[in-house]
Amino acid sequence: MAENIHTLLSMELPAVLESLPAFSARITGCAKEAGFGERKLGAMELAVEEAIVNIVKYSSSSPDSVITATCGTDGSGAFYITIIDSGPPFDPLERDTPDTRAGIDDRPVGGLGIFFIKEMTDGVTYNREAGKNILTIKMKKQ
Repeated sequence: MAENIHTLLSMELPAVLESLPAFSARITGCAKEAGFGERKLGAMELAVEEAIVNIVKYSSSSPDSVITATCGTDGSGAFYITIIDSGPPFDPLERDTPDTRAGIDDRPVGGLGIFFIKEMTDGVTYNREAGKNILTIKMKKQ
């Protein structure tokens, strides 16, 4: 998570799709506590869902894999969600931006989730530390 963040929530759940509702509900509750409105909550929920689904689909290789999510605010009121997994290295920010003007039949499968995360948030960073992927999503209230 970025420096000077006041952590409001930290949780660790199995890296399975069945954990998605719990992650979403708890992170959304945390963002509501921080004063976020419905429009921003919808964008944040979509970004979190895309990130977690990608981790479950592509990087959780063992039955005991877990995802850790932390959220908090900084002095400016920005909200940060950090999602950590121990899957193979994967920097979603290195992916090419899909051509959204191309017809559906002319586009490769996949890649839109990462595009949505980038487009619907106010910033995304990726780090690889101690064998873990660390994706941090920033949301501003405005």
